[in-house]
Amino acid sequence: MSYLIAVATSDAKVVDLGFGAAKGFHIYEVEGTEYKEKEYREFAEEETAEQAAEGCGQDGQGSGCGGQTAGCGGNSGGGCGGAGGASKKVELIADCRSLVCQKIGFQAQKQLEKKAIAGFDVDCSVDEALAKIAAYFDKIDNHISLRRE
Repeated sequence: MSYLIAVATSDAKVVDLGFGAAKGFHIYEVEGTEYKEKEYREFAEEETAEQAAEGCGQDGQGSGCGGQTAGCGGNSGGGCGGAGGASKKVELIADCRSLVCQKIGFQAQKQLEKKAIAGFDVDCSVDEALAKIAAYFDKIDNHISLRRE
């Protein structure tokens, strides 16, 4: 059975965007350990501006960020905020099994957990991340030990 993985990347080569900085996600369909790009899901600009106003505010210092831009997944606005800001982005990828990005803030991680979406903070290429995550889920799905032998 196939499943979807959302990836925050600006060029479809390197995982270089945090959850809050992503304007959209590349969606990959995975079957076993094989994967292929299925689509790109983008946010409307007015949605991103609205999320910034609700969450972190114009300067990234709103209550949803605990006074730090780092809580926003490394950016100073759009989509990082409290439960409302992150949840709109999470809804866009609600049918995905996991999310891969450079950084996931605390609020976004909580929203992903509520939807049973596994969040992975990585610093590598898209191919490397997808290969490792596909192999991980393949072992789990087939009840294979994760220990190295």
